[in-house]
Amino acid sequence: MATTYGTGTALQFSDATQRQVLELGSQIHYYNPNVTPIFSLFGMKSNVTPVPIFEWMEDEYMIKKSIKFDIVTEGADSATTDVSDSLYEATTPSGGASSTGVNGSNVVVNLQRQGQVEALEVGGVYAASQSAGAFGDAAVTHVMCIAIGKQVDLTSPTDKSAQFIGLHTGTVGSDSVWYVEALADSADLFQVGSGRTVTLEYINNAGAFLDAGSATAYYGHNISPTGSTSGFNVQLLADADYFIQENGVTGHAEGAAVGVETRKQVRRLKNCTQIFREPYTITGTAKASKHYGGSEMSRLQARKLAKVKGDIEWAILTNGAISLDAASENPKRTFQGFDVSASNGAIKSLNGASDANLQWTVSSGLNDLDGVSEYIFQDMVSGSMKKTVFCSNKWLVQLAVATRADGTAFYDEGEKTKAGIRVRSYMGPVGQLDFVPHPYLKGSLEDYAVAVDPANFAIRPLAGRDMQLRKDIVKDGRDGQTDEWLMEVGVEIRNEQTHAIMKVV
Repeated sequence: MATTYGTGTALQFSDATQRQVLELGSQIHYYNPNVTPIFSLFGMKSNVTPVPIFEWMEDEYMIKKSIKFDIVTEGADSATTDVSDSLYEATTPSGGASSTGVNGSNVVVNLQRQGQVEALEVGGVYAASQSAGAFGDAAVTHVMCIAIGKQVDLTSPTDKSAQFIGLHTGTVGSDSVWYVEALADSADLFQVGSGRTVTLEYINNAGAFLDAGSATAYYGHNISPTGSTSGFNVQLLADADYFIQENGVTGHAEGAAVGVETRKQVRRLKNCTQIFREPYTITGTAKASKHYGGSEMSRLQARKLAKVKGDIEWAILTNGAISLDAASENPKRTFQGFDVSASNGAIKSLNGASDANLQWTVSSGLNDLDGVSEYIFQDMVSGSMKKTVFCSNKWLVQLAVATRADGTAFYDEGEKTKAGIRVRSYMGPVGQLDFVPHPYLKGSLEDYAVAVDPANFAIRPLAGRDMQLRKDIVKDGRDGQTDEWLMEVGVEIRNEQTHAIMKVV
């Protein structure tokens, strides 16, 4: 019971231990402060953007010579289907051009990976084969790519859409030619079915185009899927129209006409900055008071800095599609991140959330991981052959288990006092995966790992809005101080096919 002396109140000690000095140490120890490996690795190499919505352009320096893709489904004018040509045989295409050409000159394929599109150029001729089934016309031996990506004559084309016409070889006079091949009504150029794979191998550019009816040659003109301003319109190609077979790898005859120019549109992509804020308040008394472990203001500053960095890190991992509230007077923007466990993020081509090729079955051991690794690097001619993989503890444990079971671990013979395996790098058949544990990849995200190509990833803070401490931001006369950490930042995930999301199953 308290004893009153004058105007104060005295508390009585119950035992002698209450009179002992409290030993707190001189530091406050923070639990796992380095929880933002992505921000830590790439934040120091950030490239500021002068505007909140930033864009970049992509193209391929090296064009691959062959691709494979599966033909699973077919349908009408839909970007969700793999094969579509029947709609165009009797209707006007979405671009408004005439549909009087060969099957509307349209066979549209929505490819599975961006890397497959890299092997295609408009005006290129490709030897075609199918693992099962036959082409819509038995005479077809080759195809010509006539449009790629958003130029494809489809209501909702994607960056992975491609458009073809069928060809077969022949001779006109002394010239070897590519003949345009008409398909029967309702016939598909590629035959749909389970387990059917189409392989395209680049032969050369199409040579000079000649109209069989008028023998008119068009020299050096682009192929246009929807207009006639480029010399001729592929929508108007007719059965038995032909191109001279001399270009590229087949060589050129002396005095030959100029052949068809191949081309590809440069991709234009964008992301935006997102505002992150983390405030904290301290009273005037607390600010003036002396504390064990240093000042309360310093403690709050350090803790809230770690908090806002963690928020940015979490957004990089889990943000889905870009969100731009352009109609608002004070717009709210959310950048596109990896969306690790779903498919709304930047990584579309190599996403183990839905693609079994990026899923490692641990029970199958390192051989199965070899297959995943090969798949990651197969389209990455322009990417790095070493990826930084941010992963969960579960991934590291499974790597150790598989390595131990496989019996291929490398041991330091000089070390005889240590046991166990810690895998930090995996040398796949094509490239190298360097694993970095990430404390946020746990719970529902523990099965996933993000393989980042360091050459194609950047943190983009808005100019003048890099990480900053805003002091005493509330001026309302209160006896205290409110500060906040603020950063406006986005991420630039270039050449998304050079990154991957893997899943352990």
